Amino acid sequence: MHLGGCDPIHLVQSETEHLLAQHLDGDRQAPLAVAFSGGSDSLATLLLTLDFATKQGRKVLALTVDHGLQTASRGWAQHCATLAVRLGAEPVSLVWDKDRPSGDARGLPAAARAARHRLLATAAKARGAKVLILGHTQDDRQESDWMRQTEGSTLGQLKVWGPSPVWPEGRGLFLLRPVLGQSREDLRALLTDKGLDWIEDPANQDPRFGRSRARMALANLKATTSAEAPEPEPIYWPKDLGSWTAYGALVLDRTDLRRASEGLDSFMARALLSVSGQDTPPRYLALQRLTTALQGYGSFTATLSGAQVLASHDQVWIVREAGRKGLARLDLTPTVSSPQVWDGRFQMEGGAEGGQVIALRGHAKSLGPLDRTRLARLPAPLRPTLPLVAQADGLVYLPTFNGEPLVLNRVAVSLILQRLEAACGRIITERALG
Repeated sequence: MHLGGCDPIHLVQSETEHLLAQHLDGDRQAPLAVAFSGGSDSLATLLLTLDFATKQGRKVLALTVDHGLQTASRGWAQHCATLAVRLGAEPVSLVWDKDRPSGDARGLPAAARAARHRLLATAAKARGAKVLILGHTQDDRQESDWMRQTEGSTLGQLKVWGPSPVWPEGRGLFLLRPVLGQSREDLRALLTDKGLDWIEDPANQDPRFGRSRARMALANLKATTSAEAPEPEPIYWPKDLGSWTAYGALVLDRTDLRRASEGLDSFMARALLSVSGQDTPPRYLALQRLTTALQGYGSFTATLSGAQVLASHDQVWIVREAGRKGLARLDLTPTVSSPQVWDGRFQMEGGAEGGQVIALRGHAKSLGPLDRTRLARLPAPLRPTLPLVAQADGLVYLPTFNGEPLVLNRVAVSLILQRLEAACGRIITERALG
């Protein structure tokens, strides 16, 4: 919180450095990636990150996405690259040229936001970064709150630290928002003090977009709130996740769920996505109905966000929905050095052969005797959506799962526990990312 009588610019610098030091590992040589649009918020964030990184001897990447939404966007990207070099960062220019929506502007901001996160995550990870630094401010937090409360937006609450929202592209990558408690006004004062100018995107004044409407409404209201970020939402964590996480399932103690006093909604939303491999959160009312039912006593089956919940009196199984259309097929790269993710749930490792990974459902009879014996030992809810390797020569087999003796050289590493721990806030520093 800003204290009366203190220099706002000095406070911005010291508070931001404190947050960077709190979450980042000073001993690492991996680069830090900064999303850099050329606007005042991202420019100030890049400048502050460079100040911190220089003391640590770390390289900073300035990642700029050209959305192609403005006629001047290519020139802006070039300006960002030039400015990044002048400030001491390595520029990385990215272009959104795939999966662009057609029609009116209603779906454009969400599509652009998702595309931006995917491009940034892919580029940051390809260059060895584990942390992507974003320039969201106190003003952005206020605008997001206004959009949720006034227009029913599904935007989540901005947090200082958390995992990338895109999956599987963002697996293992965390987002850090070190200026989330700062005002845009103070950041601009910092830039003015340094003699730096920023880009003003005219889309910020376009009333077709919810973010622009929020900015104009808050400016008219002259809204003021505390500069401190809100307290993090409580998230329940179970005493046990069961013994089948290596096979892509969670098994929860229902008595423990009944005792949960808060945070169960948040945990279940994250658990459903971790198990299903999806990245579209469940709708709030449907999630509430599910958690209310879980804290009751009746047995039931429910499907939400691509996951199936099987609740008995004592246990709750969460598995991938077997009947959902679009269970992934993955063409395997014939190399041992390029792990690939199947269905957002398993990382396929090892193996020099090609072929495909498919869901087991409907193919169990193609398995050999050894794999049939292995399959028979697994609980029935697990089986239909397990990965199956189908080689070009007709051989079909179950890969090896975590903890099993190596049977064949394809290994399926479950990602659900890694994703769930990250989503539930159990990883809070760069060092913990390995």
